[in-house]
Amino acid sequence: MSGLLSRKEIRTLLVDDEEIAIYRLKKALESYPQIKIIGEAKDGKEAIGLINDQRPDLVFLDIQMPVMNGFEVLNYLDYLPQIVFVTAYEEYAIKAFEKNSLDYLLKPVEDDRLSITIKRALESKAIEDNVLYKIKMLINENRPKDIITTIPVKSGNKITLIHMADICFFEAKDKYVYIHTYEGESLIDYSLGYLQERLPEQFLRVHRGFIINKLTIREIHKYFKGTYILVMNDSKGTKIKSAYSYSDEIREKLLLV
Repeated sequence: MSGLLSRKEIRTLLVDDEEIAIYRLKKALESYPQIKIIGEAKDGKEAIGLINDQRPDLVFLDIQMPVMNGFEVLNYLDYLPQIVFVTAYEEYAIKAFEKNSLDYLLKPVEDDRLSITIKRALESKAIEDNVLYKIKMLINENRPKDIITTIPVKSGNKITLIHMADICFFEAKDKYVYIHTYEGESLIDYSLGYLQERLPEQFLRVHRGFIINKLTIREIHKYFKGTYILVMNDSKGTKIKSAYSYSDEIREKLLLV
């Protein structure tokens, strides 16, 4: 089981009308630090309340209980965790798997058989976490970004809005960020990292200290080891040397061979 120790914890609920059965299962589960027991239920009604309220990852569920058996419990759940049916009667096995349970254990539960069940639970949890992670990534990738259309520049009590078409490049220097237009430069309150995530497509990071508007490049000169000198179309004809780490993206965005 050593290879499984890095897995996330599994919040687990035990359901059985026999106290000795719960005690024995708890003792057996102590060998698995990933299993975190969050509650116990002595009958089906109590189990339904705990499962719907606590939303455990895994439930060890006895089948034969007074008033309501384990199969009937499933009909009243509005949240369905992984289920391991536990019973002394082997004839319930087929029906247990028809309910799409994770596993089926016979009492008294043997250590080797429990080990297989826990392995299945951990693997199932890992797959579930991976699927959820991928779904979240897809949602984030497809979520529309808040694109900036103007940059506010403060001057005393006045705020001037600079439009994207008027911006040649952004420059980070001496812990400050400056916006460069055709006429000059102004100090702004945003980091290059923040701007890079929200600027329109025509803006391109070419250096740790520069984001340029590719529509305002006057000339491009090949430089040393795949880098470039970009001559901008501001009043000074500013020359910006690109960094090698951005070369692939620069070639792609500017269609350079």
